[in-house]
Amino acid sequence: MRIFPSRAKAAGLACAALAAAGAVVAVAPPAQAACADVSIISARGTGEPQEGSWLLQPMGERIRTGLTGLNTTYTELQYPARLTFDTSATEGVTNLVRLLNTSAQECPDQRYVLLGYSQGGGVVGDALLPNGQRIWGKNAPQVSSAASSRIAAIVMFGEMRFTASDPFNVGDFDPNKESIRPRPRGALNAYADRIRNYCVANDFVCQDPGSTLAHLRYFVNGMPRDGADFAVSKVRAALGR
Repeated sequence: MRIFPSRAKAAGLACAALAAAGAVVAVAPPAQAACADVSIISARGTGEPQEGSWLLQPMGERIRTGLTGLNTTYTELQYPARLTFDTSATEGVTNLVRLLNTSAQECPDQRYVLLGYSQGGGVVGDALLPNGQRIWGKNAPQVSSAASSRIAAIVMFGEMRFTASDPFNVGDFDPNKESIRPRPRGALNAYADRIRNYCVANDFVCQDPGSTLAHLRYFVNGMPRDGADFAVSKVRAALGR
């Protein structure tokens, strides 16, 4: 089953328009670094390049700057970020769960910050859900308790499974509108004190129906800065540093 392709295509084209100034070549990320104090993992939006997410990479750098004195790494999740969601987002969920579980086993003291935009936000959210509540990655493993307990902050923007009634939502969104495939209410409550989920009014991804242009407001409205500062505060609180 292919999920809301017309809206997805518009989101992909909107993101792709930001690259009009020049072509971007996808480069495989480096191998996982040695254990750090904090691992920042981002899941980009549809159509963004594998390396150098236009929204999330600058945010990741702001988080790293805010965590001066700590050893931090920034990793861009390997997944296609294409319009074929059943395969693309499923691969993203599977890869994210495996990355978290493996890292938590190898680096038991490491904390995690998860970032997601658009399709990437859906990937992050579904990875944290029980299999039966996922749309994507239903056959992927569950995030281990060792990994989930080490997630210090989760920040998402214009994500594809936005549920309007969740207490951790931020933005000028209409509370009577949500995404076309919202999560069950309360599905992420176990992480509620660690999440900020940003949605702006008329964003067609998290406020169906809506506008494609509104989905790009996150690039200019200061929300990534606010989300980065939130992540820094949660990491420092978790580490007591």
